Amino acid sequence: MKFAATLLLSFMTCLFAACNSDDQLATPELPEQIQKLELSVGPVVQTEEVDLEFDILNGNGGYTVGVSSEEDAKVSVDGNKVKVNLLRNNVSITVIDEKEQSTSLLIYSSAKSLTPHNYGIFIESGDTYTMKDIAFGSGGYSIHKIKGTSADVDVTENDHIKVSGLQPGNSYYKIIDKRGTSAAFDVMVTSSFHLTSNRLEVTAVNDQTASVWLKWGEGDWKIVRSILSPAIEKATLMEKADIDKKYDILSIVTAKNEVKGVATIWLKDKAGNDAVVTVRVE
Repeated sequence: MKFAATLLLSFMTCLFAACNSDDQLATPELPEQIQKLELSVGPVVQTEEVDLEFDILNGNGGYTVGVSSEEDAKVSVDGNKVKVNLLRNNVSITVIDEKEQSTSLLIYSSAKSLTPHNYGIFIESGDTYTMKDIAFGSGGYSIHKIKGTSADVDVTENDHIKVSGLQPGNSYYKIIDKRGTSAAFDVMVTSSFHLTSNRLEVTAVNDQTASVWLKWGEGDWKIVRSILSPAIEKATLMEKADIDKKYDILSIVTAKNEVKGVATIWLKDKAGNDAVVTVRVE
């Protein structure tokens, strides 16, 4: 009996030791706690400023910040602080942490320098004009050409915009201020034609505005019929449109894409005289 008791005690000791060892090896790791991503602002921010900062109050580190478009704002993150330099008056910002938690906010600014602007000018081939009323953003302008070869556009030392018409057609630019805020700037180099009899043929190119001065007849012209092709975007009649209000002008806008074709426009004046304008886009 003594031997059996000793054997049993030894077995229980070994069993306890083994179980204790297994417990140490099998202890499960607690699941990592994922923190909710929280900001000090949002989800909608209204401001009168062009720059702002906000804090990441809670999250899982490794923060990155995205913006709806690189033309909308410049953003940076340093630790838990986010800096936003607005380039548009409304911007969408998204913050993401390393655990793929994300949150977004919309920023609206009433800052005058961020008010959207679009500029345009009509000019004849060979003419030069300086625009002195450019008043958006923070100054320090530069010009970025998008497309077109009909004009030269430069910025003068005093932030005026100098435009030179080179050939018929439209050219498209972007004015950018020193902060990166931009505004569209379109240059329409027009062609002028003169109706001096009851028929006129106009030759044009794609993406062009042509003006037909209706010098023949008795005035007060109307468009009575037109057969337009896909090469013509629109044709409109401007009554007494010149400086002296002496002549009506037929304005013809050709298609921007590379579509060629012929359009015919029938006109009638107040005395019943008929005229036909044919437009060839080549």
